[in-house]
Amino acid sequence: MYDVLRLAEQFEIDGFKFYTSKKSEVKNKTVAEIFDYLAQMEKEHTEFIRRLIKSLEEGAQIDSLPEQDTKYYKSRFEGQKIAETTPEDDIADLSVLRMAYLIEKDFMEFYEKAANNEKDERVKKLLLVLRDWEEGHKRIIEEEIKAILERNNLELGFYPF
Repeated sequence: MYDVLRLAEQFEIDGFKFYTSKKSEVKNKTVAEIFDYLAQMEKEHTEFIRRLIKSLEEGAQIDSLPEQDTKYYKSRFEGQKIAETTPEDDIADLSVLRMAYLIEKDFMEFYEKAANNEKDERVKKLLLVLRDWEEGHKRIIEEEIKAILERNNLELGFYPF
C-alpha cells in the first residue's frame, strides 16, 4: 500500500507542477483560473497523502475520509462570461487543456486500478475517493474543452466525450 501512496504522492506533485507552469502559458483567463484552481487541488491532495502516510506509519487507522466538492468551483465560473480569445489562442489553449485532460484521466485510472487490486477495504475506499477527486478535475477540463470547441465551431473527433 505504501508504494501506491508514494506513487500517488509523486503524481500529485507532478500535477501541481504542470498546472503551475502551464497557467502562465494559456491565453484565456478562465483557463488560467482553472489551472490555478487545479494546482491548488493537487497541492491539497499531496498534503493529504503525506498526512495519511505519516498517520499509517504511526499505526493510525483510516477512519474517515475528506470529501472534495467541486460545486464551489463550478458556481464560481458558470456565472462568468467566457473571456474572448482569438481562434488561434483557443487552439493553443486547447492543446494544453488536452494534456491536462489526459493527466487527470491517467490519475483517475491509476487510482481505479489500484483500488481494484487492493484487499484492504479501508485503503480501497481511500483510493476510490482519490479517483473521484481526479474525475471531478477531468470533468472541469472537459467542460472547458467543449466550450472552446463550440465557440470555434470545431468538430475534431479525437475527444472521448
